Amino acid sequence: MKRKYSAQVLPLLLFSLMTFFITGCDGPMPTRDQIVTKYPDVELGSTRPENIEVLCPFVRMLERAGIFDAELDGQLTMEVANESLVSAAKEFGCATLECRSVVNTVSDGQGLAGVDIGQLHLAGSLAHDCGLTFALGGTTVSDSVRQTTLDSLAALADIDGHLSFANIETVKLDICASRGVTITSGGETEIKLIYAYLGGVDRGYILHSDVVKLFDAEMPETISTRWMNAILLSSVQ
Repeated sequence: MKRKYSAQVLPLLLFSLMTFFITGCDGPMPTRDQIVTKYPDVELGSTRPENIEVLCPFVRMLERAGIFDAELDGQLTMEVANESLVSAAKEFGCATLECRSVVNTVSDGQGLAGVDIGQLHLAGSLAHDCGLTFALGGTTVSDSVRQTTLDSLAALADIDGHLSFANIETVKLDICASRGVTITSGGETEIKLIYAYLGGVDRGYILHSDVVKLFDAEMPETISTRWMNAILLSSVQ
């Protein structure tokens, strides 16, 4: 017997199918509480230090979580397998399809079989010169650059510590201008990821205090309720 669907039900079914194929099989987005329960080293008050050789704050948080400890044990470099990085990023909310694309791009840029997370300044097309936490040509996180960026963001935040995407973009562009460089697609993606990951698309703002935590490789108080994917990033404005 052929099943018939009403005019109201059919669009919902089609939307559900589209959502499934777009987002894949990642399942529910992990919550902040789930992440810190599984990885307490990224919770506020953790005694495990951040690794300033890892320039990307998101990847630095993954390293601080201890996800790569077994793989890196005894290594002279900080190279992890592509799939290890993709899997780790998924644990913290990055959709598999998008993360795999980024990881493969970084791996290709470095000319390695995997990704050296301590050499992200060699990430090919995704590397950028106007870093929010590192100096021009820098290969490690700079406390002074990081603090200057946070101070600039604080000056733009409202009385409740709310920041818009425009605020973040303004600070990023000011850094680029001060260094005589042009923002790249990688740099633009970076600030979109920060805004989206800290719940900006969900709420229409992010908290300055959460930017501080992210830059310090700590789990922010608020993260997105949706996977970090192309659809979410396209919503950032």
